[in-house]
Amino acid sequence: MSQNIQIGTRKRSRANMNNSTTTGPANNTSSNKTFLDNFEETRTNKLLDEMFARQNSFLTDNLRNSLDLNQADNPLRPRQHQHQLFLDNENAIELDEEPRIINTTINNSNNHNSSRVDEDADDDIIFIKEQPIQFSSPLILPSSSSINNNNNIVTSNNPGCGTAVTSNSTYITTPKKFKKQRTISLPQLPLSKLSYQSNYFNVPDQTNAIVPRVTQTENELLHLTGSCAKTLEGNKAVNLTIAHSTSPFYNPPAQIASLPQSNLKKQIGSSLRKFTSNGSSESASSNKSNFKTDKDGHYVYQENDIFGSGGRFVVKDLLGQGTFGKVLKCIDNKYEPNYVAVKVIRAVDRYREAAKTELRILQTILNNDPQGQFQCLLLRECFDYKNHICLVTDLYGRSIYDFMCSNGIARFPGSHIQAIARQLIRSVCFLHDLGIIHTDLKPENILICDETHIAQKLPLKTVQSLSKRRREASKGKRKILKNPEIKIIDFGSAIFHYEYHPPVISTRHYRAPEIVLGLGWSFPCDIWSIACVLVELVIGESLYPIHENLEHMAMMQRINGTPFPTDIIDKMFYKSKHKLGNSPSDLNSTVIKHFDRKTLSLQWPEKNKRGDTITTEKSMKRVLQSCDRLDIYISKVLKQDYGDSLSINWNLPPEKNWSLINSKLAWKRQTHSSSSSTTDELDKETFLFWYWFIDLLRKMFEFDPTKRITAKDALDHEWFNLGILDDGIATYNNTQG
Repeated sequence: MSQNIQIGTRKRSRANMNNSTTTGPANNTSSNKTFLDNFEETRTNKLLDEMFARQNSFLTDNLRNSLDLNQADNPLRPRQHQHQLFLDNENAIELDEEPRIINTTINNSNNHNSSRVDEDADDDIIFIKEQPIQFSSPLILPSSSSINNNNNIVTSNNPGCGTAVTSNSTYITTPKKFKKQRTISLPQLPLSKLSYQSNYFNVPDQTNAIVPRVTQTENELLHLTGSCAKTLEGNKAVNLTIAHSTSPFYNPPAQIASLPQSNLKKQIGSSLRKFTSNGSSESASSNKSNFKTDKDGHYVYQENDIFGSGGRFVVKDLLGQGTFGKVLKCIDNKYEPNYVAVKVIRAVDRYREAAKTELRILQTILNNDPQGQFQCLLLRECFDYKNHICLVTDLYGRSIYDFMCSNGIARFPGSHIQAIARQLIRSVCFLHDLGIIHTDLKPENILICDETHIAQKLPLKTVQSLSKRRREASKGKRKILKNPEIKIIDFGSAIFHYEYHPPVISTRHYRAPEIVLGLGWSFPCDIWSIACVLVELVIGESLYPIHENLEHMAMMQRINGTPFPTDIIDKMFYKSKHKLGNSPSDLNSTVIKHFDRKTLSLQWPEKNKRGDTITTEKSMKRVLQSCDRLDIYISKVLKQDYGDSLSINWNLPPEKNWSLINSKLAWKRQTHSSSSSTTDELDKETFLFWYWFIDLLRKMFEFDPTKRITAKDALDHEWFNLGILDDGIATYNNTQG
């Protein structure tokens, strides 16, 4: 299906609305025809003219071609997304081959219950869009399904679905459902409209059904620690096959390609072993031994190392490393030579136990999303090699963090931020419904599926202002992804909500306040982390570039524009006094001592007993100068793109905000009528896009985790109903290099 786009105009003045309420159908038709016929003569608004020309240019050059996701011959289209289109009853959309024209006159006598128009809205361009239906996602077989005589499960009669699976399968495949979208003035990427349905997880044969949990209670702020016994019990059930056997989670295909005997012998010759009479082993080669382990249990990286059954994996690169072990880029010779990622866990008991928890979580994800439609990295298999647990997964592109570091302008376009936000929140909603808390969401753990991008040369002045490292990495160019599809990785710190909760989780920059304050943490900590990531995509740098608790808490209060609620500080003191739960070992020395027990307020800047300020000047500068209340902070960044007139105050309703911006724009047009100003590029739909984005962030940055917005509620936020026209839209799946 090709996506048809027709541009019409909508005149939303009080005069037209009043006329439409008193005019009959015939007069409506006549009025509408007159309006359309005289459009060119009555178009006097300069802002409208410029918007029309700019948007029409984008559309003709890029949108008409690049937004068509269903071209079979599109080389940039991800392989797993090439599926037959499907329309379900719930999200039925009329499809035709011809563009449709919208009636620009509002007839309240016929549509007074279905049309809603803002009285003070401005003229704008409307995109009449037929939303593409794409991607396949797993769906549990509904109760209306039946089993045919051949023991194959088939769905009930549906003209859009002819999928059948064997009776051994739990899932049928139907396309991902897109949320119904109202007609908007500016476009959205398809990834921004992905819908979510919790009935995906009603697994009929699941013996230990998980009760979905999405928030935490007041009681959990004091007592939530989880059960260590349940964690250990669950890990005991994990059976790892030693050495060269396949993973217990892996079902190999019937045909397995093998390497020629000569090549196989050449590759694994250096790893052959001979045993001495006392049972010890030594390398067949006196010069070199493959796959070495150091005294701390870490695998020692060496390119072209061979490991696994029959020399299956050949190490080609080091993708990452940490306290858990290393992640390797390897060639997998089991099938045809292709690249995979192998996570090699440290050969230490505590890390092996943590890896078993990660395996159980990955297996739960795989059981409920075997096709990976919820942006979670899927486990291909696992095995135990020389006391190292090895996890094999598909290999994707770089992380968002690495992409930002190599970009001349680290900030993402608004349309890409919305698409990434939708995927992140939807994925976390899926995890939370499975009872899983990720606990370590950050740009480093979000991979880009396809790094194909458009490169734009930056002005010389901008290039010179870049740091030497960024200038060299970016080569003086700004990179804009053609497709912002992502995958969430690294479930090494993830837990089941009913199992043991460590006192400290998350990387410092993305750590929620309930963790810093030593309160019980649960699902809401993931929401806070996502909010930190989204702000980072907007401003191009970390929101909390700090490394100690006092400065972190001071910055939290400044960014939220409010002190910590006294009730959660009171709970912190109560929990510490009665030694409830498991608290961080340094809670008293780094957190509690900085709060006044009477006022329950944070004492910052820090002072000694004589009343002298002892907080360093550098710390004061970081808190007071490098950040501000979030709406003000983001507005300052957005002014780089939309001019000085853009200013968002989250304490004012959108209509009042826009009225103030409009006044600034009108004043600038009067005082600078002879020159073109970048502020003229701001329209109301663009303002509303960013206003509701900040509104969503405010709800995600709620201090009290029991009041913080849930992932499910975030998916229904107004921001996801709004579009924006920017470079992200223009370059989406663009075939131009």
